[in-house]
Amino acid sequence: MIGGKHQAELELKKFEDAQDSSDRHEGWRYLIDKTDLKAGTDPAEATLHRQAALEKRESKALGETDTSNFSSPHRQR
Repeated sequence: MIGGKHQAELELKKFEDAQDSSDRHEGWRYLIDKTDLKAGTDPAEATLHRQAALEKRESKALGETDTSNFSSPHRQR
């Protein structure tokens, strides 16, 4: 975790410059992600936090999905 947008952009550039071109070609990318975690947070803890937040967003999105327009394949006609 890095504090500040400018500092994060500088670090991102360092990672991209050091990244093997074959990895980048295969789609591996680094990204800047806004978070409420403090700078210096343990990377493993940050990963767990991001995963939990993602699952929460996905669960919420699934709950909000309107399925009334889809008919069930098991529904009798």
